[in-house]
Amino acid sequence: NLIKRGMPAGVCPETWILEHPDIFKGLQREYVEAGSNILYAPTFTANRIKLAEYGLEQRQEEMIRGLVALSRQAAGRGEAEAWESDLPLVAGDLTMTGQQLKPMGSLDLESLITVYKEQIRLMEQAGADLLVVETMMSLQETRAAVIAAKEVCGLPVMASLTFEADGRTLYGTDGVTAAVTLEKLGVCAVGANCSTGPDKMAGLIEAMAK
Repeated sequence: NLIKRGMPAGVCPETWILEHPDIFKGLQREYVEAGSNILYAPTFTANRIKLAEYGLEQRQEEMIRGLVALSRQAAGRGEAEAWESDLPLVAGDLTMTGQQLKPMGSLDLESLITVYKEQIRLMEQAGADLLVVETMMSLQETRAAVIAAKEVCGLPVMASLTFEADGRTLYGTDGVTAAVTLEKLGVCAVGANCSTGPDKMAGLIEAMAK
């Protein structure tokens, strides 16, 4: 949807959104009008590792504050408007960093948890009502994000993984294992996104729900 509204390929999406706030807020207001109860703040890749690819890691705090503020505005909420209102909630959105954990990559678990803690603290301070860990291809990295959240804040956490046609994540985890593991970690909601399409995901979600 952002590309349809003019975002070119290859740019940092968070930067483009901050440079075109009215376009982004207009898009999110369409979701509100369609009945959305939760807006995802566009903080998807606003972690230190990913921002460093664009030379923007030093601007992380400023960017996250601005991005969450845009979604709060699209939800119709001012600085003091609390989540108890009937207006949509705003979720701080986070995903994989692009670097793999050991032994497949060079990143250790504690370092990854620290990266997520930094992002989560900033999203909470900016006014996020909850957190969503989404489009995750690795259960281990999903666990890292959830552990980080539990260690630094009390916000509710949703987790959503991406599954291949065989019903497993890219790293080989099935939906039931993911659901059980994440529920034990205290996640409030577990789901699937992207993946192979709703026809293939229906059975996966049914198994996770059971």
